[in-house]
Amino acid sequence: MTPEQVADEMSRLSRLLDGGLAMLREQAVTLADAEANYRKAKAKAWLEAPDGTAAAKAAHVDAVTADLRRERDIADGMRLAALEAVRSRRTQVSALQSLLAAHRAEAEFARTGPGMAA
Repeated sequence: MTPEQVADEMSRLSRLLDGGLAMLREQAVTLADAEANYRKAKAKAWLEAPDGTAAAKAAHVDAVTADLRRERDIADGMRLAALEAVRSRRTQVSALQSLLAAHRAEAEFARTGPGMAA
């Protein structure tokens, strides 16, 4: 890679990392909102559940809140996906830095020879 290509790649990865961090923030808020909505609806469903066995009440609550639980679970999955994207970008940046360090060491070796590198 030429220095210009390395700079372009680092810039590209930096933009992707910034975008991933913004997405992670958005997904964290979405998850928190979905969790709050689900918990409120679940509490309300328990209060409104008809008298009966605990299993019957739990089934009522599950039926009433299933869509909100699904939304919460999807939001959690999206947050995790955004987190993995950020981790992946960090790994790519680290790999590029390692490649640059190897090139730097190779250039130093070529310039000074064995045993002469500082």
